[in-house]
Amino acid sequence: MERVLADTPVASESGKEARASRRALAGLGPYAYLLPVLAILGVFVYWPLVQTAILSLYEWNRVSPAKTYIGGRNYAELFGSRDFRLAVWNTLQYMFWILLGKGALPLIAAWAVAEITGPWHRVYRGVLFVPAVVSAAVASLLWLWILNPIGGVLNGLLQVFGIQGPMWLSDPHWVVVALSAVGAWKGFGLSFILYLAGLVNIPQEYVEAARVDGAGRWQIFWRVTWPLLMPTTVFVTLTSALEAVQDVFVPIQMLTQGGPNQASTNLVYLIWEQGFQFFRTGMASATSVVVFVAFLVLAVWQIRVIDRRLREE
Repeated sequence: MERVLADTPVASESGKEARASRRALAGLGPYAYLLPVLAILGVFVYWPLVQTAILSLYEWNRVSPAKTYIGGRNYAELFGSRDFRLAVWNTLQYMFWILLGKGALPLIAAWAVAEITGPWHRVYRGVLFVPAVVSAAVASLLWLWILNPIGGVLNGLLQVFGIQGPMWLSDPHWVVVALSAVGAWKGFGLSFILYLAGLVNIPQEYVEAARVDGAGRWQIFWRVTWPLLMPTTVFVTLTSALEAVQDVFVPIQMLTQGGPNQASTNLVYLIWEQGFQFFRTGMASATSVVVFVAFLVLAVWQIRVIDRRLREE
């Protein structure tokens, strides 16, 4: 009797529906694992972004309970502002110097350390990674001592060679370079380790083949090491460009407060200044939206470049 019932069309359809339901539930399994992360991102990332975009259309001082809707006037004022244009120009300068400090110099250091054999290899590797574990506040205070025009380490070193050092943090021509040095020094260690890992993963057969062909160290680096290290170089360069705007925020806040005469301010410090010093929440939100869109475009371009490089590999 049971076998007869099992062979009926109704039982067969019920079995198919049960199997389809199980497959559907199994397909939802991965999304269930993502729900906690998506919830955290939604609450702490995406929802604040939406609120920031909404606040950019209002005039509000963070004290009054009333918000005045002004439409796109914050954006019009922002793009016509001298402070915004100066902050953009300074941000580009910070990007250049930090890319030099976090992109080129760590590569040279990693290549030099990779050539060292014996116990000193570990010593140099540990010493050069130390800046990465130092907090930004501590790094700023350390560099305040180094850049001190009276009795500072840097100017003292320059005086040995008969060079009169400038007022690093109060000279408009040198303040961006000085603060970039702080940010680049702080991020030097991580870039150094990434480059060193990339160098270690290069097959030594290629290097040995180049040496057999009579290539010198520079030729090996330029013809063999550099092309094989290109994915790491692209990653370090693009991430350093994205992080440059944040790397100098703490040094600016602690050492110059945007001075002299806004010569050291950048986009992140401008947002903080508008929102927490002048209490112009709408203007700070508008600036945040513009910066977010600009760096979103840069991040998408970064992902495409890295993906293209990986496909080529």
